[in-house]
Amino acid sequence: MIVTSSLRTLQNTGPRRPQLAGGFSLFELVVFIISVAIIYAYAANRFADFPGQAERANFLAVTTQISSAVNLEMLYGVGVGRIASPQALAGANPMELLLEPPANYIGAFDAVDPDRLDRRVWYFDRSSQELVYLINDATGVALLINGREVPTNEIRFRLEADYSLHDEETGLPVRVLESAGEEVPEDSRVREFNGIVMRPVTPYKWGEVEYGVLLQEAVAQRS
Repeated sequence: MIVTSSLRTLQNTGPRRPQLAGGFSLFELVVFIISVAIIYAYAANRFADFPGQAERANFLAVTTQISSAVNLEMLYGVGVGRIASPQALAGANPMELLLEPPANYIGAFDAVDPDRLDRRVWYFDRSSQELVYLINDATGVALLINGREVPTNEIRFRLEADYSLHDEETGLPVRVLESAGEEVPEDSRVREFNGIVMRPVTPYKWGEVEYGVLLQEAVAQRS
């Protein structure tokens, strides 16, 4: 079962439970993430007779749960002061945020030749600070580079700091104000830190579906 390392601390927090902005407690969020893990474990078994689809289902399970782990680490770590500088998580190994990494995670390496490794495994490349997945059935998998689809047998991710422009006077995101037809002067725009996110180093598609749509499918399947 893949659960975030923040669960280690939950056992000693006592009766105090940080509340999320929308009214959900940290405990409820953790229960939700565990439920997602169970659902995806079932989905992976269901696709056992279809290797290509099973690999994609397992890949989605891992990437979705890591993204949830990053969000939980930000919410809980920042909320109780466990993370002094959230930006320091940029470039970190996402697998270290999990209480138990997936069985096909083989570790972190300073230098490694991917051609000498088994397929259908995850590893962390310390030199580039990237999490790498080596695809076994690469049929229909391609990187999207300058409008072209380039076949690939690996997909790389990285933890990055996410920033956006806000209006200094209202505190609202500039994109929200502009979508409402309001203009924000350049001298009123300030760059603010939103959090840490896991993004693909290069956009990709698996089959006929691009990365962003894959995540939407994952959310739909778990709801």
